[in-house]
Amino acid sequence: MLGGGYVIGTWFKNGEISILDRRIAEYESKLKVGSPDEAKTKIDRLEGELAGMNKVLSVTVGKHWDVLSNAEIAALAEKLRPMVQHRVQLMYLNQLGRPLAETIYEAFKGAGWTGVTLTDGGGSQLGIIAGPGPKKAGAIKAAIESSTRLKVTVDKPNSPEIDDLIYLFIGINTG
Repeated sequence: MLGGGYVIGTWFKNGEISILDRRIAEYESKLKVGSPDEAKTKIDRLEGELAGMNKVLSVTVGKHWDVLSNAEIAALAEKLRPMVQHRVQLMYLNQLGRPLAETIYEAFKGAGWTGVTLTDGGGSQLGIIAGPGPKKAGAIKAAIESSTRLKVTVDKPNSPEIDDLIYLFIGINTG
């Protein structure tokens, strides 16, 4: 019986060792490393890079933008309603500009504009930018400035316009 127990125990132990060897080989192939020390170094480096990226992404630059009042939303919608509709890409740099972008979006929707999208991203400009080109972006600038307290800069005033696209970017608030 002792001999049988030894054989079964050895067989079980060898099976467990085989499973562990396969798992180690799998980790090494996925990590493309040759030793546990190399794996630890690689994981530590990746964790450091991730921590650095999270720190960069959590930084918010500028001051909070005040949202449009209900009266400003209604006034802007009135200015936009008779205008020829274009596609508008309404973007905000960071969470400090998102509430303002959302209220401007409400005005476009209130005016019946259907080709307006609201997204984050777009660069790191200062202030509110409309573009490109002077005509369509200039008309949006005039509508916003005549119905709200906001000031808008036309981006690339000497550049050709892009088909029926206008971008409106809520950048860094320095005021």
